[in-house]
Amino acid sequence: MSQVRGDMREKSMGAGTLIARNKSGHNILALKKQGEKDLVALATLYYATQVAGQSNATEEAKRRDIERFLTFYFDLFHHYHPRDWHSAVTRSFLKSMQEDKRLAQATVCRVYASVRHFARWAHRTLNPFPFGCPTDGVPPPEEPDGDWKGLTRQNALRLWSAARALQMQKGRGVNQGVRDHAAIAALLGTGLRVSELLGLDLDQWDGREAVKAWLKERGETPGPIFLTARRRRLGRKQLYEILKRVERQANTHLPAKEQFTVTPHVLRHTFLRKLAETKGVQYAKEASGHKMDRYIWRYVKPDQETLAEAIDQLE
Repeated sequence: MSQVRGDMREKSMGAGTLIARNKSGHNILALKKQGEKDLVALATLYYATQVAGQSNATEEAKRRDIERFLTFYFDLFHHYHPRDWHSAVTRSFLKSMQEDKRLAQATVCRVYASVRHFARWAHRTLNPFPFGCPTDGVPPPEEPDGDWKGLTRQNALRLWSAARALQMQKGRGVNQGVRDHAAIAALLGTGLRVSELLGLDLDQWDGREAVKAWLKERGETPGPIFLTARRRRLGRKQLYEILKRVERQANTHLPAKEQFTVTPHVLRHTFLRKLAETKGVQYAKEASGHKMDRYIWRYVKPDQETLAEAIDQLE
């Protein structure tokens, strides 16, 4: 029976469903009992009682962060019993992330913070670790320098022009150029996280002008605002490909040193910087959803090119 459970969990890891997303209906008492010998049950209990109720983006980020550790743990020990989680395991997990060139430093910091909070909560709640709290004595990684990653006004204009130019290229079933322009406009005009944007349904649309042209193409059928050619909800990978396509168009005639990168997070930085400039940092902080002041400065701190533009205007 234990082998069957292990096989099922190995399969579930590939689908990213180790921690059940169901926020209600959990048998809390049963999870507490299981959690004494099962990190997955313990993580599900943590998610249901400590994470649920926060923003969807925060819930998903914390779920993915803890699942990353659970996958590491299972690959190491081939079980989920918490008895083997001690500080050396935590250090090894942190080192594996720091060596992964695909992970930004900010991601490493966020994942470790999620795992550390989970471990400390579990230690206080059930104390399932025979060697004590497994994150004690493991210092967090250094925070990134917080440089602003948004677009300058010049590059934002180049991006707009590229998105408009690509509207002329129609896809099958939907006018994908209009959709792509609308998605970029929504990200630049709202500062939404990618999960929030892709999760929007038609009845949540607030009437923004930039999306109107796309909605005429899309039609009034209820469901996701941003659709694929097959009328399915647009996914993260597809949105990334859209941004890369527009990015390539914008960079076509620029020298290498002037070319720029576009991601949903870059557009979020751009929106929040503009908001801070027009309405103030406190307003931008509230719009960002961050509770701590130190996070908002990552979004509103301008780069050297933008500072130079501002200085030129003063002179």
